[in-house]
Amino acid sequence: MRFSFLFILVFFTVTLINLSAFESQAQNNYQFTIDLVNVSNDEVNVELKCPQLKDDTVRYELPKIVPGTYSIYDYGRFIDNFSAKDREGKQLEVKHDDENTWTISNASKLSKITYSVNDSYDAYDKDNPIFEPAGSNIQKDSNFVLNTFAFAGYFENHENLPYEVTVLHRPDVYGSTAMIDEDAASTADRFTKPNYHELADNPIMYNVPDTATVRVGNCDVLISVYSPSGIVPAAYVAGKLDTLLQAQGKYLGGSLPVNKYAFIIYLDHDEGISGAQGALEHSYCSMYYMPELPKETFVAYFTDYAAHEFFHIITPLNIQSEEIQYFDFNHPKMSAHLWLYEGTTEYHAQLVQEKYKLITPEAFLDVISDKMSGAAFSYNDTLPFTELSKGCLDRYKDQYGNVYQKGALIAMCLDIRLRSLSNGSYGIQNLMKDLSKEYGKDHPFKDDELFDKIGALTYPSITDFLKKYVGGSSPLPFEETFQMVGVNYTAVEKQQDFSLGRAGLSVDTSNGRVVVNDISGMNDFGRMIGYRTNDEIISINGKEIYVYNYVQFRNEWLTTVKEGDPITVVVSRQKSNGKFKKVTLKTKVTKTEVSVYNLLGFSENPTPSQLTIRNAWLNP
Repeated sequence: MRFSFLFILVFFTVTLINLSAFESQAQNNYQFTIDLVNVSNDEVNVELKCPQLKDDTVRYELPKIVPGTYSIYDYGRFIDNFSAKDREGKQLEVKHDDENTWTISNASKLSKITYSVNDSYDAYDKDNPIFEPAGSNIQKDSNFVLNTFAFAGYFENHENLPYEVTVLHRPDVYGSTAMIDEDAASTADRFTKPNYHELADNPIMYNVPDTATVRVGNCDVLISVYSPSGIVPAAYVAGKLDTLLQAQGKYLGGSLPVNKYAFIIYLDHDEGISGAQGALEHSYCSMYYMPELPKETFVAYFTDYAAHEFFHIITPLNIQSEEIQYFDFNHPKMSAHLWLYEGTTEYHAQLVQEKYKLITPEAFLDVISDKMSGAAFSYNDTLPFTELSKGCLDRYKDQYGNVYQKGALIAMCLDIRLRSLSNGSYGIQNLMKDLSKEYGKDHPFKDDELFDKIGALTYPSITDFLKKYVGGSSPLPFEETFQMVGVNYTAVEKQQDFSLGRAGLSVDTSNGRVVVNDISGMNDFGRMIGYRTNDEIISINGKEIYVYNYVQFRNEWLTTVKEGDPITVVVSRQKSNGKFKKVTLKTKVTKTEVSVYNLLGFSENPTPSQLTIRNAWLNP
């Protein structure tokens, strides 16, 4: 009897200790429930069972800005009906300090917060529309886009507590994400992350599933498509994307730094309220908002985006500064190294296609030439790139696009210089691997130490190069760089040549068409064709024209056209009554004097050294 009593006493003591530990653990994480079932007026209800806090007052915050957007969006302005309650269900005093912040009194008694979230996709009543890949969509019967940072917030100075997010949904829809669902139920998904930074890095899209998977090395790549009309199936996208993904896997050495990756693709048959299209990168996935075009057209248009975003698994996933690792969602400090995060990523995305013969070496040089002209004519080429990076939210916001132009060119010059110094054996791919080993996912670098670290890993002269051309105002040394690989470079040349009229062009993001937006610099041939401002180009010589195939068509046409050949351009032109009609423009081709910038071509007689470096640069 004594033994049994002691046994029972010990048993209950251990049980109480375990229960106490369980309660302690449960009280020290964020437990969110997002209800996608009971939706009303395009609003989703969110409940937070709060971690136990000792503060007298706390500030609950939603982000002002999120990584990768480089824009102030103020996600708190989409929150309604905010309420905080204690353990007995009594209301606590709440002060709404600003768009993103709620201060809660008597926070040591805080038990639960509830609020509703409006979506951003149709927020026509709000200023400063959110770029859709960073936004939220609530379409009760068809689609939900959950960028987690738009639905879940954090308590100031408590961002590093664990998160558990449960999403309630209909049994016929599926949540596409790079996260793992830890709930086997067909009507609820549960996701856990160690902190807010990692939760915010993982969007989810819910809809009737249309998914496919591609295996790349050690990584399962999920491709999930929401196509309202069903004209772009995920299986088709996966089949067309497979060749590129396999090339990227080889480019990364066959073993990827992630085991699961997700392409989450939302297609729209109308233009979004931001007027933009594209993607937001994440460590383990990328979120896309693009026009719903015929599947062949869409995939050709999508490839460059996909190539770029997929390479973000290198940086900033494994190579990032303290400003990125410890990103402050409401008082952001920008890193000085956008050339590394976006520039090298864009360079990898183009180089991989050349290395694995998805495009020709000559086409690759054309891409480089276009980026050189874009950087020179559209942006301030003397602005130090580190200054651009640090000021991209405000002072240099209009210069941000140069990260995809000059940022990629910085990476190219660095790659070739490294190849030259190592006689071809070491390039930017090797540098990225070494930086990943040096830092990795959990060890950020200090902004002002990166140049010296790269020099220590490679050559001291590389530090000097980075300080002069990335941290300084000196223009990139193109002539010297191309000389190393036997590429002939001409900055500008006057030629009697063919053109398509030299009209200024833009893109109609709702349908991917090319639009004439400026005729002030048009040449005589353009005037002979008869372009007018706002003409939308439908076809040229019977070939349907979209933004994705315009450059290819132009380049092919230039290689075959002859003086006197007929040309027919069909445009959609707005009439005086506001309606549009198709207009056919016809003339005969003539040459005009043109200034051709940044001409690049391979030397037919490279030196043995140039050929060695060139082969190392352009071949696997």
